[in-house]
Amino acid sequence: MALDPTVQHPDYIEYQPVWKKCRDAKQGQRAIHKGGPLYLPKLAGQEDANYLKYVKRGNFFNATGRTIEAMIGLVMRKPMTVTVPPIMEPWMNDITLSDETLTDFAEGCLAEVLTVARGGIFVDMPEASDGVTVAQVEAQNIRPYLVQYQAESILYWKMGRINNRYQLIEVRLSEWYERPDGEKAQQVRQLLLSDGIYSQAIWQRPTDGAEWAVVQSITPLKAGTPFSEIPFYALSARKPTMDVVTPPIEALVDVNIAHYQNSADLENGAHIAGQPTPWVAGLQAEFDQSGNAVEKAIYIGSSTFLTFADPNTKVGFLQCGSEGFATLEKLMDRKQEQMAALGARMLAPEKKDAEAAQTHEIKRGGESSILSATCGVVERQLEKALQFAAEWMGIAGEISVELNRDFFPPNFTGADLTAWVAARQAGEISKETLFGVLKAAEWLPDDRTFEQEQDAIKEDGPPLGTLTDKPPAE
Repeated sequence: MALDPTVQHPDYIEYQPVWKKCRDAKQGQRAIHKGGPLYLPKLAGQEDANYLKYVKRGNFFNATGRTIEAMIGLVMRKPMTVTVPPIMEPWMNDITLSDETLTDFAEGCLAEVLTVARGGIFVDMPEASDGVTVAQVEAQNIRPYLVQYQAESILYWKMGRINNRYQLIEVRLSEWYERPDGEKAQQVRQLLLSDGIYSQAIWQRPTDGAEWAVVQSITPLKAGTPFSEIPFYALSARKPTMDVVTPPIEALVDVNIAHYQNSADLENGAHIAGQPTPWVAGLQAEFDQSGNAVEKAIYIGSSTFLTFADPNTKVGFLQCGSEGFATLEKLMDRKQEQMAALGARMLAPEKKDAEAAQTHEIKRGGESSILSATCGVVERQLEKALQFAAEWMGIAGEISVELNRDFFPPNFTGADLTAWVAARQAGEISKETLFGVLKAAEWLPDDRTFEQEQDAIKEDGPPLGTLTDKPPAE
């Protein structure tokens, strides 16, 4: 029997529902509503039409998506620092050969790890025809490029020990391609390390239901020599590993969905209780000459006066009090506090009382450490991918990638500035030290050097108040 390349790793099967839950929560209300019973179970005996109304009344307070966006914003608020050989610098403006910069690519990797704690970076290169010249290679962009794969696309993987090194020996990646008839279909790119040689196999099915078959086999070469590693670099939370780990954001997602369920109950109850139901007691039925009951309409309205022959008839309205909703409102408030503690603190109202700066930093310490570790993983794997790309083209030189870890702007006030300037005027600190303070406080451009600042000051000419008609003192 032929190999089915779509067979999934056991960890993939276990975590796929978790990834979907986290992605839907990040996407927001539309995805949560579309999930239906997956996120909001039906009430006992509830008909489909009423259930759809029940779902639509629920409001999903998207703490998850805003938290992820805020964390990405904290990292990307300062430019990433990239060092590559000069010949590779133009690549950084289109690292995917699809008009995506390295910064955009890094931001996408960061978003994937923060959302599902899973992903991968693959290095590949277009095939060049035999006899192609160097000029043609450059003109046709025949160079290595990076591809990002989401968790759901990494179907299967296997690790093994080769030459006393534990490394990836197989990974299968789900992709889409266009058939001759114009229809989109799935294909699987199998990356293999066999006998120390890296190769690729592309699996496709000519028609739905047909057996999978290898339609292309590739052995990438560097100067005629095959590679001894698979250029696929796993993205994960806290450390780079092919092992699937629990997304750090999952705890927030669970509380976020529970908050949505409370909201649906509250809104549904308020809708029902907000429509008073009229009732009549003691009204005697009337009969016609044949003894059949006669239905009598009762009109309700401010301009209609109701009269009943039976003096025992009573009328009124049934209306639920609001006491039952107070518990739901308290539960929702409590869950918002929990979401704040789990990473969505920026969504909570600011406290009126001043909070000690040290306490404030300690509370944010857990978030910063997770975010810092995530940045470290993305940096390390991007460096490995770029190093492999450079090796493929025979390019030597330093390669490094550094994401911003200074997540929060410094608290530097006007009073602080006055104190530092006074210290400079008193000769207690140097001009260069004052420059460093202003730069750390982000009052000066991040890429400005002390020497550049001094040159700019000279170009500005003498400061105001120093111009005079008198000749300089001898």
